[in-house]
Amino acid sequence: MKKIPIEKIKEIFSKKNILSSYLLVEKEMALAQSELKIIPKKSAIEISKKCNIKYFNLKFFEKDLKKTKAPIVSLVNFIVKLCSEESKKYVHYGATTQNITQAGSALLMRKSHIQAMYRMSDCLKTLSKLSFKFSNQPMIARTNGQHGMPMTFGFKISEWTEEILRFEERFEEIEKRLFILVFGGAVGAMHSFKNKGESLYKNLADRLNLQRVEVPSRVIIDNIAEYTFLCSHLAAALSNIGRELNFYMRDEIQEISENLPEGTVGSSTMPQKINPKYVYTFVALAEDLASYTSRGNAMMSIQNEGDLAMNQFQKQTIQEIFPKLNILLEEFNNLLNVIRINRKKMNDNLEITKGLINSENIVMSIAPILGKQKAYKILHEIVDEVRLKNKNYQEALNSNKDIKKILSRKKIIELTDSKKNIGNSRKVSLKMSKIAEHRSSKLCSRLNKINQVTK
Repeated sequence: MKKIPIEKIKEIFSKKNILSSYLLVEKEMALAQSELKIIPKKSAIEISKKCNIKYFNLKFFEKDLKKTKAPIVSLVNFIVKLCSEESKKYVHYGATTQNITQAGSALLMRKSHIQAMYRMSDCLKTLSKLSFKFSNQPMIARTNGQHGMPMTFGFKISEWTEEILRFEERFEEIEKRLFILVFGGAVGAMHSFKNKGESLYKNLADRLNLQRVEVPSRVIIDNIAEYTFLCSHLAAALSNIGRELNFYMRDEIQEISENLPEGTVGSSTMPQKINPKYVYTFVALAEDLASYTSRGNAMMSIQNEGDLAMNQFQKQTIQEIFPKLNILLEEFNNLLNVIRINRKKMNDNLEITKGLINSENIVMSIAPILGKQKAYKILHEIVDEVRLKNKNYQEALNSNKDIKKILSRKKIIELTDSKKNIGNSRKVSLKMSKIAEHRSSKLCSRLNKINQVTK
């Protein structure tokens, strides 16, 4: 299973796929039980063959479900109907509803998670290209909304890239807690399987390629809550990136725009307006998923050894957040691919302060001789004078008695060149570009290996 089209992501949690996942668990459970001589091998083989969605009659299932009000009971009733008199005695042998639904859910979550991580790999690849392409494109770095110092747009991309890389690490690290098999019978203590419970648990977990826990309690829900928090956390970070991009799209800044098709309309009453489209859609999606933090907290209120209300709430949350995570990452990559960089405006905006943004460069060039505090005081006074009296910054520097003893006119021109005063921006951009490209490729390879061994 490679990356599937985004329009088919929601189908992972379709009714058909959910039932298929339950049937797969019933099938593997029967085969595992036969290996341990809990049920006859002949019956296990027959049950495993009948646990196939191609034999499934949805009308029968829904009719029976109206009567039982219990999906797994109706599912079992259908399997029983297909089996021989001898084999039907061993269908769903010793298991409880949650054993099947939680295992099936884990399998579908893994499929959707893998798809999301393929999309994260795509995002890293795009960020890598942007970081490289604009590694040497100067722009203004702003602190507290004010012009600070020059940097490059590649450096800005690198900031976002490293943040996404940390999220990629978090998503990989959570897999061992998320993709677990919770299988222990009625309340988790293996009552039905007696001394073969542990062996059955290990066998079935291996068959489904799911992790085991020490206490397979039906009320394990903190891992789903944790994943919900993580999705929400990522969405909040992506929303911030979207808003940052939108900031650069303002009329008074114009450093970035969207590559919109001809004929795009911004307002029904203001003809001159061409509003950003992609970024607002993206931020709306991000804010929606970011709001799921409260869902994660709410699902932790689970009672005793079984709580149907929280089970249903958990199921609903799972079926919402996993597709939304995929869609959000898809849209993030789309947004990164439609932004258009206005190099001229980035260069022009660097000169708004007429060189003042390079003041720290002057301070640190004279500090070894005068000391940092004195150097800072001198520059602060010069900057105030330039602003109040509308003086030329370079001339003000050249006329200062302390500075001209240390720096030549040529050196001052060099130190106040905003396009060159970018620090390690280019070096960092190129480094992060390589790291992101490598991590994107590594992530893809890891996902491909998981696909080879998963059900």
